[in-house]
Amino acid sequence: MGARRELLNRFATDFIGLDRVDPVYGGGERRRVYLDTTATALMPRVVWDGIREYLQCASANSHTDAHRAGRDTTKAIEDSRDAIGRLVGYNCASDVVLFTANGATGATNFLARALFPPELRAVIKRFPDGAPQSFIATLDKCLGTAGAGVIDELLARPMVVASAMEHHSNLLPWMEAVGKQNVCAARVDPDTGGLDLDDLGRILTAHGDKIRLVAVTAVSNVTGVLNPVHKIARMAHEIGAQVLIDGAQWVPHAPVKMHTGDPAEDIDYLVLSGHKLYAPGSRGALVGSLSTLSSKRCVTDVGGGMVEYVSIEDFEVKEQVTAREEAGTPNIPGSIAMGVIAETLMLIGMDVIAEAEHEMTTLLVDRLAAVDGVEVYGSTDVKTVPRAGVVAFNVEGLYHGLVAAYLNDYHNIAVRNGCFCAQPYAKALLRVDHETEMSYRADMMCGDRRNLPGMVRASLGVYSTVADIDALCAALAQLHQERDTIAPQYRPDLNGTYRRVDGTALPITFSVADFVRSAL
Repeated sequence: MGARRELLNRFATDFIGLDRVDPVYGGGERRRVYLDTTATALMPRVVWDGIREYLQCASANSHTDAHRAGRDTTKAIEDSRDAIGRLVGYNCASDVVLFTANGATGATNFLARALFPPELRAVIKRFPDGAPQSFIATLDKCLGTAGAGVIDELLARPMVVASAMEHHSNLLPWMEAVGKQNVCAARVDPDTGGLDLDDLGRILTAHGDKIRLVAVTAVSNVTGVLNPVHKIARMAHEIGAQVLIDGAQWVPHAPVKMHTGDPAEDIDYLVLSGHKLYAPGSRGALVGSLSTLSSKRCVTDVGGGMVEYVSIEDFEVKEQVTAREEAGTPNIPGSIAMGVIAETLMLIGMDVIAEAEHEMTTLLVDRLAAVDGVEVYGSTDVKTVPRAGVVAFNVEGLYHGLVAAYLNDYHNIAVRNGCFCAQPYAKALLRVDHETEMSYRADMMCGDRRNLPGMVRASLGVYSTVADIDALCAALAQLHQERDTIAPQYRPDLNGTYRRVDGTALPITFSVADFVRSAL
């Protein structure tokens, strides 16, 4: 453990941009404190160097045996696919790793299309009480035996169960797939921030054999609260449903095992985002049951590389899932970046990373809770309610947008504010009642977001330090003391972004055009 902890320390201090210094209001400069890892992680030097090494050695398109660089590129992509699978404890014989666009959002949407084909969704949406037999018979005749099996499953199990703490990317795809009437969301406890497992159990018992999938997050992107995913998997499997775990915030911060030795607690599908896994600019991935995803039906794009035979009249797609569903030229550097970081994290050990981050998370929660005027959302007892390194909070009497602007402008501290693409969860934590919510909705539909509820979020990565936490808490204490002086310096625009009343703005740190002119 000592040697691996030392390896972690070397890794954590060698990230691009950690030593950045920027000007701030009031004069002078401050070191950047990056506390927005939950949105996108910084890139470690090893990933940057890995991409550069690949480009120097084997830059080429993939899926060719004609020359060495093409063969090496194909192998690098497949090695990266396997590395991601091993990182999350997949079974290479029964699971497949699919690379997707747009992070975990793309992966979840892919699964939604695979389980609930878009061309058949009208059956569920148009006939919420059951389609007429004549309609089903017509579809059966048109689609043949395989299509009829899909229709039968859709009609028998049209429901998806999620939770009120989901990121929108694990909620909206299911509403789009099966209609809002077929999506149930288990409640959360606004005091602890955790999922109400009793309510989840009630939903599963009530709807039983109508449920196709249970889709829940492992780690909240708002509070960092962890869910007992293997227990949830057992609950889902007991009623014959499958389970999808949103691992976007889980995989970077904790050991993940899709298969535990008890099939009842296995995870059927896991989605993750490379850009949250210290590989910004990379891809998403779906790791899941090969038996479910294997078919002759293409779910995503059609084009180069995914066909066996093409004529003007017809084409035949490949049976191999990854070949069939990853048409065209992939994001090769992004794929390799994911492989490099996966191998790196496994070499260090996710147990070592989780232990170190637990120490930092405990410190962050305790220190924030001790700052006058700061309210932390969710339980602050990390032993009773475990968290990853994510904390949402507010400062008494100040709008969350103003707090985020102040931290950036005066202290060069990068945090995020709002509802973090998890509006139902944020509203539950803030205890927004229905009447108030309808008032907010009316404002939003008119383009006015100035008064929307929300929070400030600070999130940690392996590179976060005690000094970062000290800087955040000192800045918040200063803001609380000087709020009557600071607040009048800002006002919100209609989008809810707080800007300086005097119209000044900090300089832009990067411009594409300026970079090119200075580099050439």
